[in-house]
Amino acid sequence: MAAVSRRNAGALAWDGPLASVAIILAVFGFFMVLSASAPSAEFRLSDGLFFFKKQVAWGTLGFVAMFLGAGIATERLRVASKVMIGLSAAFLAATYVPHLGVSQLGAARWLRLGPMSFQPSEFAKLGMVMYLADVLARKPEGPWTRKDLRQTVLPVLGLLGLVLFQPDLGTTLILAGIAFAMFLCAGMPLTWLLGGSGVGLAAAAYHVLHTPYQRDRFLAFVNPWAHSKDIGFQLVQSLLAIGSGGIFGTGWGQGKEKLFYLPIQHTDFIFAVVGEELGLIGTILVVALFVVLAQRGFSIAQRARSVHAKLLATGITAGIVFQAFLNIAVVTASVPTTGVPLPFLSFGGTSLLVTLFSMGLLLGVSRSPRTSGQPLVHFTRRIPSSS
Repeated sequence: MAAVSRRNAGALAWDGPLASVAIILAVFGFFMVLSASAPSAEFRLSDGLFFFKKQVAWGTLGFVAMFLGAGIATERLRVASKVMIGLSAAFLAATYVPHLGVSQLGAARWLRLGPMSFQPSEFAKLGMVMYLADVLARKPEGPWTRKDLRQTVLPVLGLLGLVLFQPDLGTTLILAGIAFAMFLCAGMPLTWLLGGSGVGLAAAAYHVLHTPYQRDRFLAFVNPWAHSKDIGFQLVQSLLAIGSGGIFGTGWGQGKEKLFYLPIQHTDFIFAVVGEELGLIGTILVVALFVVLAQRGFSIAQRARSVHAKLLATGITAGIVFQAFLNIAVVTASVPTTGVPLPFLSFGGTSLLVTLFSMGLLLGVSRSPRTSGQPLVHFTRRIPSSS
């Protein structure tokens, strides 16, 4: 009896390492937002703590959301999955409506409701994960049919289109990466996935070449030093920040590039501030934390008790990790610039709130009774469609 009780208690415990990583990253993000934003906030708003206070407020809500999310039974999410993806699509469409959509830096990615503004694409990531986890778990065993494709691929393409034409190529790539991971784990033929990915990459290349600002970003990526005074300025300053940090960095709060040299330093390019102030050691620690998050997330997915829970954990983990490494690749000039924040660290209330809530859902999956020996990719057993 005592052994059974211990097993049951262990099954209901959160995944400690995952929860610790989420808390460490979020709190670390508070301090990096403070360091990165204080000079510009003091100059523009006469309040050096402006962005820090907003981030802490959203983070506090996020921790509450994480706690609540961890207590939600994953099966209950299935009831809300279609509503969630429907609302996500509606909010994304509303960004195109004058006086509702808010344009910043040439993109209508924000939606204003009264005194508040938020980014619907952040909800779309979670909405797509919830929807695909539900629909793919209901798919009967056997070959994929046209009905299966209509129920899964068409909604994904609809969300991708709404986000792409905001325009927001970075979030479009993240959504596509989430879908790829979930379709792969659901057993979609690899040839279909590779073929669809090829078409998608060709469409993305066409979009880049025919969109002036995206074309400039690609040219800046190819040779940022040749365009260091115009389109390559941001990348050059990012590389200078990382390079000047050396191994140990200049010290927290002592960076120089954030002093009106490095643009959007507290949002998309906050990793460059980490590199300058905390050096190679700091950047390695950040990367290591995301590697641990990936390992714990996919481990939870592999041991989850149902196909739906496996897919949910896979989608959440893939989305956060892919976004993190895409951001880091952009900041280090490893890929062309795309406007995506670094999860947990970048300033942004919507992003932090949704990310922490998603981590709560992932922790909820880790609390479920676990199974062993089940492969993460290509499931062979599916739950009934009526469950």
